Amino acid sequence: MTDDVFTETLARLSVKSRSDHYNPYTRFSWPTEVSTERWWMSPEYLTVHGTGLVEDENVLRALARQETINLFSLHVHGIRDLISAVCQRMHTPGFSDYNEYLHHFIGEENSHMWFFAEFCDRYAGGLHPPTAFPLRTDSRGDLWDDVATFARVLVFEEIFDFYNSRMGRDPRLPAILRDIHAVHHRDESRHVAFGKPLVRRLHERAREADPGRCGEIERHIKGYMSYSVRSLYSPRAFRAAGVRKPLETRRRAMTHPARRAFHARALARVNKYFVNSGILQAAWEDDDVHS
Repeated sequence: MTDDVFTETLARLSVKSRSDHYNPYTRFSWPTEVSTERWWMSPEYLTVHGTGLVEDENVLRALARQETINLFSLHVHGIRDLISAVCQRMHTPGFSDYNEYLHHFIGEENSHMWFFAEFCDRYAGGLHPPTAFPLRTDSRGDLWDDVATFARVLVFEEIFDFYNSRMGRDPRLPAILRDIHAVHHRDESRHVAFGKPLVRRLHERAREADPGRCGEIERHIKGYMSYSVRSLYSPRAFRAAGVRKPLETRRRAMTHPARRAFHARALARVNKYFVNSGILQAAWEDDDVHS
């Protein structure tokens, strides 16, 4: 994407963000309760789907509730940390061209954090605790650190949009959950459209300045992709749903062929983009997801 095209893209996305702006505190109609008789997550997206490891439908419905809370909690904790890293780069020389849209991005992500947390607080007693992804130990706040930050943002958004785009249209889910997923999908589609060319530009800039660290950043991105997949398999969710032998079931589910195929689908778009852009020399595979 040329500089002129990217500039036009930024302007278009900013206009779209302004026209789609909403007040998150008044946007949703929060019911008194959300039925536990309904699926809270499309059953095809449960972490045990296709494995045969859990067959009791009551347990599966409970797992759908718990994995929804896990998914929303991952978003709140994950985007909070990533927003902090983005804020540090705003209004600095290397990001001056992106300031306007970054303000839209942060405002929208702040809204997302609020409504995901609000759902968990209202209907599930709060968020699940955070899990931390280790930062690069040699991170020096340089050009490669910029790549790492926005590549993580892009991976994060692609995975969530993979869920949102389906569940925002699934009539088996309660209306409030469909609405949350649909609103998030609409915003995330803009964030992905911004994030892909941005990561590519940042990578090209860093590679020109310090080409010897391309392998380091590739390992970091792939590690984050694997971490992101593993985080979907919450031991807390398995235990709370009444899954027998939750840790063993989690381990077997993560490495099951049906789930490996699901992981590949969830990350297919961003994986392909990273390879086609030269950010990854070889596509990510989930061989180390179980580790």
